[in-house]
Amino acid sequence: MRIQDAIKIAGAIFIFLTFIHLASLTVLAQDSIKQFNIAHTLSIVDPEATDGDIVSLAGTDQTLERSKKSYDERMYGVLVENPVMVYRTIETLPVTRTGEAYINVTTLGGPIAVGDYVTSSAIPGKGQKATELSGYLIGVSLMVFDGTGGAPVEHEGKSYQLGKIKIAVGIGPASPVVVKAAGGILGTLRQIITAVLFNVSIAKDFEKILRYIIAAAVATAITYTGYRAFGVNISKGIEAIGRNPLAKVTIQSMIIVNVIMLLLVTLGGIILSLAIVSL
Repeated sequence: MRIQDAIKIAGAIFIFLTFIHLASLTVLAQDSIKQFNIAHTLSIVDPEATDGDIVSLAGTDQTLERSKKSYDERMYGVLVENPVMVYRTIETLPVTRTGEAYINVTTLGGPIAVGDYVTSSAIPGKGQKATELSGYLIGVSLMVFDGTGGAPVEHEGKSYQLGKIKIAVGIGPASPVVVKAAGGILGTLRQIITAVLFNVSIAKDFEKILRYIIAAAVATAITYTGYRAFGVNISKGIEAIGRNPLAKVTIQSMIIVNVIMLLLVTLGGIILSLAIVSL
């Protein structure tokens, strides 16, 4: 057997074995878990939290508890008992923030269809259909849940249905692009205003951004005012030298004074803008 033939046979065997290995991993993942995600572990201070519950950051660092309000901006992820991959640092139920996961939901926000956005709810750890623009989402529903086959759950004296659906996890703020508006033009306008106000209120750097906007506006206004007050005189003075050469020295002196004043006003605007930014 030639060396070239041996290399070809060995290569074919290697490719075949690699294919079998990858196929077995795929089948194992689909049959045993039927979801794809990567999870890691954090300390969970809520003893009633269970697989599929939505968890939020608790009061202390690196600790989680079941989400207890709708559109919770502190949502962290979904508890997953059997993730495909897990980066384990402590012995506790893993939590995933990406990929696909099964999540506990109720009909508190109405029936859930494929493609609906899901968020947290006032029922601890349980998701609901997102119908507002005023908060955070946990992801997109990949299954239908209308209450059929669910278990009853009570909340504020009313009964709802509890079930589990698969979602594509994607935590982030709601926006008019991803949530269906209701109530016609007025409803859409109300939801957009609500979304803007909410996102402004939670923006950590909003105050800094606002200072930059005010500083830029002040600098622009002062520079424009200085140009209108002194820049025009400079332009007229240059034109006047050509018309009246005998008064050249006087006109040049006037131009120099106006240039100095324009520079001082502009410098004052810059200093004031920097002061606003550094407050």
